[in-house]
Amino acid sequence: MFVDLSDKRALVVGAGRIAARRVKTLALFCGDITVVAPEICPEIEETGATLVRRTYAPSDLDGADIVLTATDDAALNAEIAAACRARGVPVNVSSDQTLCDFFFPGVAVKGLVVAGVTASGVDHALARRATAAVRDALQRLAEQES
Repeated sequence: MFVDLSDKRALVVGAGRIAARRVKTLALFCGDITVVAPEICPEIEETGATLVRRTYAPSDLDGADIVLTATDDAALNAEIAAACRARGVPVNVSSDQTLCDFFFPGVAVKGLVVAGVTASGVDHALARRATAAVRDALQRLAEQES
């Protein structure tokens, strides 16, 4: 399922390597991204997301349409997932597929074509390889049409 995020507010809790990949992808489709974390990696700083340098607070969920949590604290991730469910906000927990309302796919974009790739939240390495293969295929297709 593809969802138009252009007018949605995305909240990302956590700002490490995994969060950076997800924020970069979200930035392609979502104009309102807020990242909450005490420390934020440089890759996220470059995305144009709103950066909130502190620990998560439940009020961070106010107004969020979609939430991604990518902290290294399993209890915090579960707390955020439960709070999102109570509010009816879809949530993705990067470290625990059983807490996810949706999977965050690998994304390949070329022109108007957007392809999402997932390995059902089970094999992230396989999903990365498949996404790279789709990107290569889209590039070849674009070159053939030129």
